[in-house]
Amino acid sequence: LVTEQGRTPSVAYLGSHFYDVLRKGGVKDGREGHRNVAKWAKRQLGKHGLFGPGIGALAVPVNELLTVHSYDGRQEQTQEKHWWLALLLNPQAAGGSPEGDDRDVSMLCLDSFVRTESKLEPPVRALKNGDYEGYPVEVSGLSRVGFNIKVYFSARGDGTAGPLPEPRKSRLRAGGRVFTNQEIELKAKELGGQGKPGRLEGALSFRLDRRGAAKTVGQYSLEFGERADAYEPQLKLRMGEKPTACQAQVAHFIGGYLDREKEVSRGQSNDHDNGSGGCRRVEASICLPGVPQQETSHDCGFFIMEMILRTLQLSPKALRELATASSVEIAMLPWPSQQQILRRKAKLRDVVDTLFAAARRHGTGDVEILFKVQPDLRGQVRSALMDGGPSFTHGFDRWAAGDWDLSPSPSRSTSRGRQKSKSVGKRASRKRSSSSGGSDRRRRKRRRGSSSSGSGGRRKARRRSRSSTRSRSRSSSASASRSRSKGKNGKDEKKPAAQLPSFSREDLDTLPISTLREHCVQRGALPPGIVERSDLVA
Repeated sequence: LVTEQGRTPSVAYLGSHFYDVLRKGGVKDGREGHRNVAKWAKRQLGKHGLFGPGIGALAVPVNELLTVHSYDGRQEQTQEKHWWLALLLNPQAAGGSPEGDDRDVSMLCLDSFVRTESKLEPPVRALKNGDYEGYPVEVSGLSRVGFNIKVYFSARGDGTAGPLPEPRKSRLRAGGRVFTNQEIELKAKELGGQGKPGRLEGALSFRLDRRGAAKTVGQYSLEFGERADAYEPQLKLRMGEKPTACQAQVAHFIGGYLDREKEVSRGQSNDHDNGSGGCRRVEASICLPGVPQQETSHDCGFFIMEMILRTLQLSPKALRELATASSVEIAMLPWPSQQQILRRKAKLRDVVDTLFAAARRHGTGDVEILFKVQPDLRGQVRSALMDGGPSFTHGFDRWAAGDWDLSPSPSRSTSRGRQKSKSVGKRASRKRSSSSGGSDRRRRKRRRGSSSSGSGGRRKARRRSRSSTRSRSRSSSASASRSRSKGKNGKDEKKPAAQLPSFSREDLDTLPISTLREHCVQRGALPPGIVERSDLVA
């Protein structure tokens, strides 16, 4: 549906359960697990499999069991699961690559519900007023889950300068914005007082906004207590770019799988000693870009679908070139936001309603048959999948031209540097020519103005006179309409509310979701967040 008929998609997709089946049976790595999925790639992509020239990336959805972090940094598993996308750029360079192969590989961990942590060793330390040795505060770590960030801290006071500050008054700064404390977990809570020592230990929780949540790694600043407490130096906390245990395991399994897949394509035996180069390359290529975060608990699958659909806009060559980009540059691409996901879901609901109506009309639920008997359905389904999103190709072109290289270090791509210098030179020459042309136009305009200043002044006066006349007429008509809207007693008369149509339950079941949403908006009854048909007719 998405790509042109007869053309291999530039992004290989082997199914939503590929990674789970690869690990099935308690295998220790991707090489051993290859036997579980040995025929998947060629069955889906043809005889060349993942190593054909038309493949630029491999998309692997991962279903991870979530964990929660306690105040002392311990992790406990929950029963909740979350989907995120491992997008391996340039898989041909990963599988069984010989020594000396300098082709770039990058495994993007695209997660709409990010989970990461950083231990600060040694802890970041500050003193009250910058010189009270008896009143230190130390931050030992950070953890992040979605929009929520936790700061693990401890504070002491010897009683010589009164009680410890109230930790709930603390603030977190990120990207020029301030976030206040939402929750607190304390292992020790003794504020103390004058002549009485105090001790605090636990975790402060802060809720980020949309802009703050899109930043996965980087620097945060903690202002402990109230502003008057003035702990110095500033507590600067850095969330490091370190993969989680699950992300490292995914890279290990995918790298081992590609090693063995390359050997099979070459007709080689399963030699464990000589087949670990690709595995190490993938493990070393993990990239953690910040992407927009989901604001619901059940949209992770739609985020994965939208990310794959957008990368499908790029050619295989563009995807392979993107493997040279840094995490900051990858984050600048137009990845989907929650609002765009909601719009995509609405389009998909409507097209599913259309498919069901066509199935009832033609007496079959086979989508391929429906496409044949009703050719316009294919275009409608493709439109629901592709229309409405920003151009990912345009974002890549801007990156390739060096228009917004925000990486703190230079990109690994030498061709991008040459392209950037060329584009800068072209822009500079265009700017010089446009500025010279603009100055010529300004000089001509000044000459025309000086030769006809009298007539120009009269024209401006006439325009001011007409505009003042129009404004007086508008104000008089508005006052007349207000006076007409008043009753005999001088009070405003309210117009009767428009009668809204009523529906039976049978009518509601046949209406499309878009129409149901419009009626809910008219009645002021649209539920917040994600909306299903059952929410609209409840």
